[in-house]
Amino acid sequence: MKVVSVINYKGGVGKTTLAANLGAYAASRGRRVLMIDLDPQTQLTFSFMTPEVWKERYADDRTFKNYFEAVTNGDFLIPSLREYLIPLNNWDTLKLGEEKFDLISSHLDLIDLDIKLANMIIVTHDDMLASSSLRTYSHLQRSLAEFRDDYDIVLIDCPPTFNILVKNAIFASDYYIIPAKLDYLSMLGIANLERNVNFFRIDCQKFMDIKMDMNYAPLKLSLLGIVPMMVDIAKGDEPIAVQQEYMKAMKDEGYYMFRYVRNNGSVFGGAPREGVPAVLTRPRFNLSAKRIVRELQELGEEFLRKIDA
Repeated sequence: MKVVSVINYKGGVGKTTLAANLGAYAASRGRRVLMIDLDPQTQLTFSFMTPEVWKERYADDRTFKNYFEAVTNGDFLIPSLREYLIPLNNWDTLKLGEEKFDLISSHLDLIDLDIKLANMIIVTHDDMLASSSLRTYSHLQRSLAEFRDDYDIVLIDCPPTFNILVKNAIFASDYYIIPAKLDYLSMLGIANLERNVNFFRIDCQKFMDIKMDMNYAPLKLSLLGIVPMMVDIAKGDEPIAVQQEYMKAMKDEGYYMFRYVRNNGSVFGGAPREGVPAVLTRPRFNLSAKRIVRELQELGEEFLRKIDA
């Protein structure tokens, strides 16, 4: 089972669009996929169902809010994540057949629960800091262990911040992937994000060394690559010159650059309302939409090759 977090500090970069389409494509290729929505905005969840359906069927007792409430309430037995699984293949709209494709939904109240999780880290002395930090950061990793034989890929859509929820995702992940717009500020943010992930890994290893607890495996998280999102296309069906320069600069820095995702709201905009990510659609007459779907499929193949390598 490979666990991949989709992370960017910056909102509005297509993070959820990327997660939904990568997960849907992997499921369409026969992979057993679990989608995890850790963003309190709940946009990944609403990529597969309407807010009305979510509110009626799942909002009260089948979200990460319920799971983390048990954690912060100090319950002796943390509930199994199986209690919160939403089978996405139950929806006729996806038409995936028998593929295993599930979701654990987010909730707006995760904002408050993140603060409660942060308060569980006790800093009175080094030993207590190490114990409480590792326990707090590892909730998701320990709970995902029960799915080791059930899924091939777990994709985590993280909120645009570096809070305790994101640290839980990082602690649980084998890889992280960064969706990014090709502009100056986004490029600065990528280096900052990678630096903070590395600092977090170092801190966790220090805590493990203090505790000498074999229950915590060393973090082997690695950056899978950067996906340029919302790319503007010039004549010749290539990114505009300034964005090509940004891509070259990132490659020169040693980053792996996935194929880009072009900017097209007409294809991506309707996906949440229909409950079908764009990569699973089959446009009949719109040549531009056909090209975008094909490119998303190529990106999905590239993603699968990278995690299989």
